[in-house]
Parts: sequence; C-alpha cells; structure tokens
Amino acid sequence: MTTDAPMAIQKTGMFAPYLNDVEDALQSALNEFTEPAWLYDPVRYLFAGGGKRIRPLLTLLACESVGGSRDAAFPAAIAVELLHNFTLVHDDIMDSSLKRRGRDTVHVKWDQNAAILSGDVMMGMAMRLLMRSAHHAPRPLDVIDAFSTGLIEVCDGQALDLAFMERDDVTPEEYFTMIEKKTARLLEMSVAIGANVGGATNGRVAALRAFARQIGIAFQMQDDILDLTSPEAFGKQAGGDIVEGKRTWLMLEIARRVRQDNNASSEHIALITAFFANNGLNNEQVPRVIAMMQTYGVITDATSLVEKYTNGAYEHLNEVPQNPARDMLEALAKMLMKRDM
Repeated sequence: MTTDAPMAIQKTGMFAPYLNDVEDALQSALNEFTEPAWLYDPVRYLFAGGGKRIRPLLTLLACESVGGSRDAAFPAAIAVELLHNFTLVHDDIMDSSLKRRGRDTVHVKWDQNAAILSGDVMMGMAMRLLMRSAHHAPRPLDVIDAFSTGLIEVCDGQALDLAFMERDDVTPEEYFTMIEKKTARLLEMSVAIGANVGGATNGRVAALRAFARQIGIAFQMQDDILDLTSPEAFGKQAGGDIVEGKRTWLMLEIARRVRQDNNASSEHIALITAFFANNGLNNEQVPRVIAMMQTYGVITDATSLVEKYTNGAYEHLNEVPQNPARDMLEALAKMLMKRDM
C-alpha cells in the first residue's frame, strides 16, 4: 500500500528548483558510496528508476516555513528519501513484487540477499546524512528522535498490514491505525525533521506534524478509492486491491455494513465471506463488489472522509504564519489531493 505521488508534481514550475536540487544532492550522496559494487549498484539502480521526491520536498519546505535554511536541511531531506526507498525495497520482497516504477524490482534483478542488504545499507547512509543536518538544529536529538520514530512507526504499520491478511475481523478503525503508521507517519516524519532543523517551536512542529499526518491518511484513502474508480491511472484494471485481498477501509466498511444488515442479500453475504476466506476475489467478481459498495454508499462515504481529513490538514497548516514556503506546502497538499493518478 506504499504509494508515490503523481508525476504532475515534478512538472510544476513552483517546485522544479527544489526538485532539481534534491536530485543533485541525491546523486552527490550516492557518489559517496560505490564499493563493493554488489552492494551499492542495486541502490543506484533503485534511484535511477525515478520517484516523485515528495518526502524530501516536505522536509525542505517545512524547514523554510519556520524560518530555517534550506541548505541546512538538504542532507536530512536525502536521508528521508533513503528511508522511504528502503521501505520500498523490503516491501517488494515481502509482497513478492516483480515490478517497481515499470522496472524489475531489486530482488528480481539481483537476488533477495542483495536486496535485503542494499535496503539495510540505505539506513546507514541515511543516518550519516541525517547527522549533518542535525548538527544545525537547536535540539539535534529532536531530529534523531523524529527519524527513528518514523522508522519504527512504518515498520509497525507494515506488520499490521501483513497481520491483517490473516484475519477476517479487521475493523475500519484498525485500518486507520495501520495507514497512519505505514503511510502518514513518513510524511509526518519528513516535516518534523525539517521543522526541527529550522529551529521551530514545539507548537509549530506539532502543527506541521498534524498537517502531514492528515494529508497522509487522506492520500492513502484516495489511493484506495482510485483503485476502484480510476484504474487506468495505475495501469491496471479496476479493483486490483479486491483481487489481492487488501484490507482497505472500503472493503472493511462494506463488510461491516453487510454483516450488520439483517436484510442483506445472499449474494452480498457470499461475496464478503469469499473475500476473507480466499484473501481476495477473482476479476469477474470485482464489478459485483463495486456495485455492492455503491448500493451501501461506501464509496461516497470514503470520499467524504478524504475531504474531512484534507480540510483538517489545512486547519493545522494555518497555525504556521503565512510565508512563501508555507504557501508551497499548501499548494503541494492540494496537488496531491486533486490528483487523478
């Protein structure tokens, strides 16, 4: 369920200078580590596949929004991107994914051992870079704490996601806990690190954290909705999450509503039972599940939740005094939430 942001963000002039500088800083960091090639070639291959660099962008903008220096935050921004890509490499192994960004995954192109070790070394690279930015922070340990907490949380979220696949009683509330940890916490970590490097007060760090957390939850929920409503944007058929047995809010909520409906049809009951028993459904059953969700208003309610979390995020951002960097954070969030891919 780990996702990237839309390509449109990279093409937007407002963010281009930041993103270009991020790529330069990333390449500079990668050039520090070249031998042994068996270890570092997979790392370079992974980053050569591209990426939207949303997390380092959040780090830089958060730093500037509280009056800090973008230059001081660059090493930390690259550390954040290394952490994000570490999670992708290990997620691909756990999910047995064959492709990432249209190319062979690292464990397919090399092997599982190379992928695991390359993922591990990215964490060491990230810590070295993080220390360079922490040195500029009034409270360096707050930078380290934000990073380590983000790492623990994303691992917690992945563990919950895997555990959910073994259960048929996962609740919609548990889904929110999972995506908050697996998706939203990395965004929250990104702004917390940037804000702390920039010397923000505790209140402004908290406001930026809450902003990023709610955008992260809204983003993941929208991703789940788009899997049903705009599959062509992902290059796949509608309902891929249903086929794969993913415990999204949509699937968990429709299961809850059907189970509580004394007048639920036998077809709806059978679809819910089969989904959990088989950890997914076949392609032919997907349209019936989507129709069932529409009957119970689940997709409409999910869209309302996305709007609720998005509006809540903007309210928290408004606690930071207006300045160009804060305005760019708002523009970035709006772009993420208006995406159709």
